[in-house]
Amino acid sequence: MAGISRRGLLRGGVAIGAATALGSAAAAAPASAATTGVNPSVTGEAAHVVSLRKALDDAAAGIVGPHGVDSKGRIIVKAWYEGVPTYTLLNTLVIGGNTILDATGARFVAKFPTTSRVYTLDQTNPHSPTPAYETNSQGQFTAPAVSGAKAATMLINHVPSSATTGYSAPGNIAVKGGEWDPISAWVWQDSGDVRARADKAPPMNVLTFTHTQDVEVEGVTVWNVKWWHAVELNAVRRGVVRDCFFKGWVEDPTQGLWHGEAVQLDLPLDKNTWAGASDGTPTVDVQVLRNYAGASGSQPAWAKLVGSHTAGDKAGRIHARVLIEGNTVDGAKWDAIGAMNTTDITVRGNTINDSCGGIYVSSLTARTTDQPPVAVAANPIAGVDIVDNQVSVTMGSSQVQRNAVRVVADTFGFVSPVSDVAVTGNTVTGGAFSYSSNVTFRQGTVPQR
Repeated sequence: MAGISRRGLLRGGVAIGAATALGSAAAAAPASAATTGVNPSVTGEAAHVVSLRKALDDAAAGIVGPHGVDSKGRIIVKAWYEGVPTYTLLNTLVIGGNTILDATGARFVAKFPTTSRVYTLDQTNPHSPTPAYETNSQGQFTAPAVSGAKAATMLINHVPSSATTGYSAPGNIAVKGGEWDPISAWVWQDSGDVRARADKAPPMNVLTFTHTQDVEVEGVTVWNVKWWHAVELNAVRRGVVRDCFFKGWVEDPTQGLWHGEAVQLDLPLDKNTWAGASDGTPTVDVQVLRNYAGASGSQPAWAKLVGSHTAGDKAGRIHARVLIEGNTVDGAKWDAIGAMNTTDITVRGNTINDSCGGIYVSSLTARTTDQPPVAVAANPIAGVDIVDNQVSVTMGSSQVQRNAVRVVADTFGFVSPVSDVAVTGNTVTGGAFSYSSNVTFRQGTVPQR
């Protein structure tokens, strides 16, 4: 995106801050610097939010709380208790290693400090035509951005320092249940286009994990994310997102719809590092199982349920060993499943209804993050299984209809071939199968056409 990059204000990572002290459940508790923990010190949060931060700090320090330890050795932190089901976060919530946050029955709302930023409208790629953004003669408009928080995400894992590389941040983390709402605190009194665009809310992620391993996200419901992602796995080894609901997305007018994943697979580079080093570590060994993505009561559907859209700036930075199975997607604005730069991927048994596109798998040549980007090296991928999916494709609000199944080898500067492809057993209506040059199929299989 021209101007402010979507994560340009996140550089520097999540620093270790001061944990707040416990207070009464009825009153707002001021920040305290009495102890050191992984969570930031926040002035003005309600006492039950302060208590939750303290419990997460204790768990990160290996202190077992009243709910004990689960079968995977994770200290259990429960967010909800009777009478106080809503947690209004004034800053990012940080979860440490060997911790499970059980948010079943709780509701999380973001109300982070904001500032104004200048954004540039994307006029190259298809978008939904309404509601329109008013811009100046350079195609720019002013909108909020997060200010004062460590990162523009409701929750992130603890990353010890900006030098943290690979998958070395404390892992064995889970988030279970709860409703997560990043925009309602800003928009609930608005109506019309102001509400539809969520003009007063900043773009944010909801759950972000980076430079870590063994991550589980289960049974969460995410409402109405503005522009970015519900779950981002960025330099994660062994992650699973299952049985979740992703309802409603406020379309990003600054980038193409190919960027609108509810569950994004990413790798940290200069412009998309949440914490730790910008070392290009890919995300590997991931499962996305039995989730739902669609519209909410107030916002349309996501562009994509799951996928990736970034490549490394060196050869070989490729996501690997990804299973996408048993999910349902309604009304996606782009390819419902769109995995780029991912090798050894299986897309099986998913149901895609009335979406702009169905399943898209593509290699992605390594390139710099310059504008425009410069091709660096070929990034071939191998092992693509697209099997037993039900796909219904229709023209969406962006007035674009894409393929039901498409496999593409990138030729930007270099040829990045796609090999060992199997496409079988899919039921398709309203769309076609498409394969580019430099795509080769598994021996003994006949691709659907």
